[in-house]
Amino acid sequence: MREIAIVGGGGGAVCLLDALSQASAPPAAVTVFEPSDRLWRGRPYQRDADCIVVNLPSHAMSVRAGDARHFDRWLADRRWRPGDMRDVGPFDVAPFPPRALFGDYLESVAQQSVSRLDERGWRISLVRERVVHAAPGAGGALLTTDRGTRRRADRVVLCLGAGAPHDGFGLLGPGFVPDPYPVSKSLADVDPQHTVAVLGTGLTAVDVALALRAGGHRGPVFLLSRHGVLPAVRQRPIAHTMRHFTPDRFHRLSGGGEVGLADVVGVLRDELGSAGQEFADLEAEFTLLHEDPVRRLRRQLGLVHGQSLGMRILQHTLPVAVDVWPLMAYRDRAELLDRHYRAIHSLCCPMPPSTAARLLAMSDAGRLHVWGGLLDVRRTRRGFGVAADGRRIHADTVINAASVAPHRVPPAAAPLVRSLIEASAASPHPHGGLRVRRENSRLVADGGSQECFHALGDVTFGSLFITAAIPVIVKLAQEMARQVLAP
Repeated sequence: MREIAIVGGGGGAVCLLDALSQASAPPAAVTVFEPSDRLWRGRPYQRDADCIVVNLPSHAMSVRAGDARHFDRWLADRRWRPGDMRDVGPFDVAPFPPRALFGDYLESVAQQSVSRLDERGWRISLVRERVVHAAPGAGGALLTTDRGTRRRADRVVLCLGAGAPHDGFGLLGPGFVPDPYPVSKSLADVDPQHTVAVLGTGLTAVDVALALRAGGHRGPVFLLSRHGVLPAVRQRPIAHTMRHFTPDRFHRLSGGGEVGLADVVGVLRDELGSAGQEFADLEAEFTLLHEDPVRRLRRQLGLVHGQSLGMRILQHTLPVAVDVWPLMAYRDRAELLDRHYRAIHSLCCPMPPSTAARLLAMSDAGRLHVWGGLLDVRRTRRGFGVAADGRRIHADTVINAASVAPHRVPPAAAPLVRSLIEASAASPHPHGGLRVRRENSRLVADGGSQECFHALGDVTFGSLFITAAIPVIVKLAQEMARQVLAP
């Protein structure tokens, strides 16, 4: 019986278990290693306040490949309905359930997957210990946990999740919240009158602002980052089938070699043109990235029900991007990450319009400020001094909502990753994460892929692109299920 080890028990592991339970294959043994109390939920979907919602409509959050309504049916079975949305006006365009509720869904899917596999003769076990060492050996891999447990596996899948925000200013101590999740606990002691500085202007920072609002915070809130770019505002969803921006088109373009950034832009032009859209409309959003953040927020809210499909079609490219990215020349990938990553991430990973409407209301009331030009944060005798946007402010509380560390390896997984690198079973990617081969998600070291080691999720960033979105994880998990079960 084949032995499969899944290191990490969050959302990626659930997607993989579900894919395995849908596959037609002889029984195997699966061991899931997860030491935390967030089994099946991971960091993003743990139990938390209902104001923290998913950023994709529910119909795009199914973890069942080929069944887009799987999550919607689960919600319907539980008679879930959105809460009171009267404060957001005409911007309730789709269901965006609470993240905690999606975590309940992940738990349910995991339990059902384990039951299906068990009924088919699979052996499923859960080890509540952290894997700290792994290396090739005994015709597969040998894994060792922090408690000294040793297990052999024929295939190992790293589902390490995303790390906590990076503390780039070394602020650990009183008054500093190093990780805002779960907000129901981390923000519970924030004084309602305090001036709060939130480090970051991405989706995590947006969650913090909404949680403070929902908790009755009345003091000023500053969202601060180097560039001051908020996530874009998601427009009313559309159905769109890609005609040009497809893996087949790019493989034909590459001819077994590489494609350039200009080629990718050209195919995107064709995709937009086939839908009767002007590329210039989408291009304008890139040039307007650095307009005043609140002005951009207000303008994009006005486009929620608009007829232009450019941003919507761009968001539909995400599952294809994992196929396109490895075909691009390294210099073009480096240029895209250096010059366009913030724009692409903002436009491709937008916030719900109801969320944007609440942020705008906070701004119009003078309670929310979004600044770029973050230079420095340091402790003072009474709190924190912050330098941003050419100004200095005092903050009583600082909440860390920054990006994860550039290497994309969660601190708790560092010993494991280090052991793989030392054993020549893995190698770091210069853009972050570990090197993997796109066609099989195997780790790469010394120029060759490692037959028994695979990776899924944020740790593959660099080799892949936008790796944490649920539709991307589902696609890769389905492919990986076939790989780990292949003879």
